[in-house]
Amino acid sequence: MNMEDRIENVVNSLAKAACQDFTVRVPIPASIDDAFLQVEMGANILLEDLSLAHRRNVEALAEIEAKNREIAERSAMALRELSNPIIAVWSGILTLPVIGTVDTERSTDMMEALLARVVSDQATHVIIDITGVQVLDTRTADHFIRMAKAVKLLGADCYLTGISPAVAQTMTSLGIDTSGVRTRRRVSDALGEAFSQLGMKVSIDEARAAALGHIDTPAR
Repeated sequence: MNMEDRIENVVNSLAKAACQDFTVRVPIPASIDDAFLQVEMGANILLEDLSLAHRRNVEALAEIEAKNREIAERSAMALRELSNPIIAVWSGILTLPVIGTVDTERSTDMMEALLARVVSDQATHVIIDITGVQVLDTRTADHFIRMAKAVKLLGADCYLTGISPAVAQTMTSLGIDTSGVRTRRRVSDALGEAFSQLGMKVSIDEARAAALGHIDTPAR
């Protein structure tokens, strides 16, 4: 092996390394011991170090990406929980205040979470409050109707509260059937009825306070 070939081998290995390929080593000639041999051996040591550093970087990036995915998933879960807050205002009584736009994905998450809570809390009454829903179309209204019926199938009474005049007019014009759903003007109205069914004597003011989470017990 002449000197030109040896120099070309070193250049070729370093060129490969520049392209993130650290597998090509410089051939070490046998029975040759000259000054350039130190360059060849040094190049191989450098390539080994670069290969090790590259593997560590790849592993570190993979770990960072995994952590970022975990953080993203947790953030998405937290956002879903915040967008669909299910509140236990009393033992066996759940409320779901709905604010903003309800699309298909959100309505699916909302129904799954609500039905799971009905089962886990052994809820007897559920109040879905749509005071914060200003725009209602056929699909959105259908989401709430199907949600109320699903709750009823689990054995819990369901109330739909907070229907504004505009939303009521929209539901009427769209011909949406609410015959199987109990509707009340305010959350406190539904709470008062729920307490009454549970055998609790509650005043209107106490029911309103319970709706706001201001009292510990309405039972007397």
